[in-house]
Amino acid sequence: MTSPEPEPEPIEMQTQGLGHGYDRLAEWMSLHPELAIFRRFGSRFTELILYYQAEITQLEHRLQELRAGDKRSADVDRQLQGLAWTKLARSRTSSTGQEAPEHEQYRIAMRLREIMPQYYQALCLQKKTLSLRRPHPKVLKDLRDWMTRPSLGNITILSPDCRTWDKCPEMEKDLLTFEDSMMDGFTSFLTYTIIDIYHSLLGRHIHKKRAKGNNTLPLNSSDLDVITYSHRYIAFFTRTFTVLIACMLPIAAIMLLNSVDEMSKRLNIIACLTGLFSVCMNIFTTATLPEIFAATAAFAAVLVVFLSANGGSPSNG
Repeated sequence: MTSPEPEPEPIEMQTQGLGHGYDRLAEWMSLHPELAIFRRFGSRFTELILYYQAEITQLEHRLQELRAGDKRSADVDRQLQGLAWTKLARSRTSSTGQEAPEHEQYRIAMRLREIMPQYYQALCLQKKTLSLRRPHPKVLKDLRDWMTRPSLGNITILSPDCRTWDKCPEMEKDLLTFEDSMMDGFTSFLTYTIIDIYHSLLGRHIHKKRAKGNNTLPLNSSDLDVITYSHRYIAFFTRTFTVLIACMLPIAAIMLLNSVDEMSKRLNIIACLTGLFSVCMNIFTTATLPEIFAATAAFAAVLVVFLSANGGSPSNG
């Protein structure tokens, strides 16, 4: 007498307690693009490019050998391979049934025509991928915390890609994000340092109440524990602040120069303000070094012109 086999547990019971998967993670990343962090697979893609290069090189060497044989051959058709496309495209087979050199050249040419665009496309994709920045450590930490906390994302990925966001230096070097790679130093400092301090001291108490009063949550009730600071508002604030600095700095410089009569002091003021202007350009903008040099020279020229037009010689009182 055999005992009956136990019935398999329903799928819902088997997966109970495992948390959420790709669907919730994808939804969260779509709502917060700055948290969309992925593997670059830099070494694998570079290896793929090397394979393309190796195959093209091998085909190139074989093609050179065949062309050298054509020049030495007494066959007129073979000598015309490099001069007439119709000769190259003609498929011929030797009497032994083996592939004739003429046909092999045509086959290599067709293979090169197929693989060369793939090779160049891979190079372009590699260039575009390298232009994507690595995620900021603070953003990566926020994503890890959200994924691992049961009260937040509670993400459970059982496949090997679960190590993508692990706290591993080698893995972190191979990550990329679609976040703006042209973020200036001031915006970066405000986004990743000042906002964090504000949240720890004050923001978590103020915005927590607002979050609890919001009943139109896009995901589920666990999002009540998540406080999000909009990058759009941060960017608007930094842009407005930068514009104010750009407007006030020349005006303040002119007012300061106008209040000083001694020439040596005026020159010292111009030197200090020019240095301050270049530092502001470096902090508040994403300008390149040539652009900073050009803008700084223009700013200094404006101050010198004002100085000469307003009476360059020291006042006798």
